[in-house]
Amino acid sequence: MEYEYLNIIIGELKILRKLQLKLLSQYCENITPEQVKLLYLIKKEKLKQKEIAQHLHITEATLSVRIKRLVDLGWIERVMDKDDKRLNTIVLSDQGEQLMDKIEDAFNHYQKIICQGLTKKDYEYVLQFIHKIQENLKEEME
Repeated sequence: MEYEYLNIIIGELKILRKLQLKLLSQYCENITPEQVKLLYLIKKEKLKQKEIAQHLHITEATLSVRIKRLVDLGWIERVMDKDDKRLNTIVLSDQGEQLMDKIEDAFNHYQKIICQGLTKKDYEYVLQFIHKIQENLKEEME
């Protein structure tokens, strides 16, 4: 009974995440959250496959499957390293750039929806609450 509210909050956050992803899928069908993360990372930085895998905390084999799928969809391209032909830099294709513009528009749209009626105090309270939980967990791990 003592931790009932914590379980409710965690459940509500899971529902919030599902709603967020559902809204995104309405704007950009046929894309998974993992693909969105990968595309954002590729757009942000020109990285080698090994570096991308490290950033996403996945194996290079898992990343290779994801990259192949995105190449097949025409959203990214592999650019061979001039000095070492075994290395590829992964970049967005023109189609991938257009998709990312669409995704960013969708994010901006749903952020406006999510933030309707919320005040600065609301944000501060929620952040204070979350930071306290993080602090409690970090203290326990020390």
